[in-house]
Amino acid sequence: MHDFTWTAEHIRQAEQPLLESQTEPDQLMRCAAAAVAQAARDMLDTADRDGAILVLAGPGGNGGDGLYAGAELAEQGEDVDAYLTTGSAHEPALEAFRRAGGTVLDAMPESPWDYVLAIDAITGIGGTAGLRGDLAEVVEFIDFPLTKVLSVDVPSGIDADTGDGADLHVHADATVTFGGWRRAHVLNPACGTQLLADIGIGEETLSETLEQLSDEGELGDTLLLYASRAVPPRMKFSAPLEPMQPARVYTVAPQPADDKYSGGVVGVRAGSEQYPGAALLAVAGALYATPSMVRYVGPQAAEVVRAHPEVVVTQKLEEAGRVQAWVFGPGAGTDKVAADELAWILRQEVPVLIDADGLTLLAEHPDLLAQATAREHPTVLTPHDGEFARLLAATRLPASNRFVESLHLARELGCTVVRKGRATLVATPGHDTAYAIDAGHSWAATPGSGDVLSGLAGARMAHAAAQLGDPGFLATEVDESLNHSANIHALAAALAADTPFGEATAPASRIAEHIRSATAVMTNA
Repeated sequence: MHDFTWTAEHIRQAEQPLLESQTEPDQLMRCAAAAVAQAARDMLDTADRDGAILVLAGPGGNGGDGLYAGAELAEQGEDVDAYLTTGSAHEPALEAFRRAGGTVLDAMPESPWDYVLAIDAITGIGGTAGLRGDLAEVVEFIDFPLTKVLSVDVPSGIDADTGDGADLHVHADATVTFGGWRRAHVLNPACGTQLLADIGIGEETLSETLEQLSDEGELGDTLLLYASRAVPPRMKFSAPLEPMQPARVYTVAPQPADDKYSGGVVGVRAGSEQYPGAALLAVAGALYATPSMVRYVGPQAAEVVRAHPEVVVTQKLEEAGRVQAWVFGPGAGTDKVAADELAWILRQEVPVLIDADGLTLLAEHPDLLAQATAREHPTVLTPHDGEFARLLAATRLPASNRFVESLHLARELGCTVVRKGRATLVATPGHDTAYAIDAGHSWAATPGSGDVLSGLAGARMAHAAAQLGDPGFLATEVDESLNHSANIHALAAALAADTPFGEATAPASRIAEHIRSATAVMTNA
């Protein structure tokens, strides 16, 4: 269950029996605070300068967690100050903080230089998106490059269920939470490094209570959002802290009876005279993803086969031969010829992935959008935020936060929507399951990176379709393959950025070259 995310309401339900079984006051809060203090010590151990700790404490239980953690740190000899953002705080925690030698400030300090670490305990999972305007000074104070920020539960100002941060919220270097992931941890990169700690009372733990809720069917019609972080944090954290993990990626290794066809043949229609590189990048992503055949169709056939002699090429879609999935769009153009080609591909009874120019065609041609929506086989759209906005306008759906918008568009179109970004969302049309992938970095934000992902994802979709025993699970298997593809792509980008001297740029062609290594790492983890 460590890849599953929980709503704030589920966390409250799970915490209630633990609160009722406490054998001493604030026992659960003190357990949480101990995990916060451990995370703080780990961050202090890697700090490159000395300084004090500043606890920003709100009036609720989150502030109590922060103050109890501050008290533990003060007892261990750290110089710890606390500022109460509303002038009041959880009284027992505040008293423990004072007894331990912590200093309660009457006003915000003058210089952030004095603090090496800030513990953000202003609001908890009950907080809404965006902080009050009068907290802007506090947020600005800790947004100092030389001060690390550790948030408790979620960064203050981030909605725990949607990841929405509105205009004012804390940006954390790490966030420690308890028992199970909140959705915000994977939906908003402002959480930084995500850390999970179990907190137990006697034989009962928060994690076990959450799992019991699931087993007893108490989740109702709640969306099942699975979370992964493709690239683990460089900083090491001590038990009981566990960082968010990559997805468990299934192998594409051929079995004894497999051949170049049985592992899933993917067809790629990409590239044009104006954008010849898109064809090469999409094909490279597909070629390095699985052992099976890649068929390329388009005007760059000669260039593709020159660069990748393993690829089978042709100029016309009708001559491509049998495939288990199609990729359409990167650099393919948006003229009538391209529109006709997309219409032809949408008529094929295999999974189809549409990217880049293909998304523009859908947004500009209602007939193509209707055709995509009416398909029985899985249809996958892979927009970045700009392309997503055009699709949202074409469907006349209301704007909302990134998470909710993606779910609504997937349901409206009956298509799986892979919304690309630092946090990539895989929103399924059934609205019962979704995936969110925190890349762990932003090196994939480079031209052509999306073309590589489209080829990679298309090849793994074809593999899933070819290996499937029960056609009734095709959509489920395709969606899972997209989750795996996003994880592999993010790790490939990190590997591409790695040099003996530190991180550097990761051009899309280098990302494609590292797909094989990334696949091996994630398959054998």
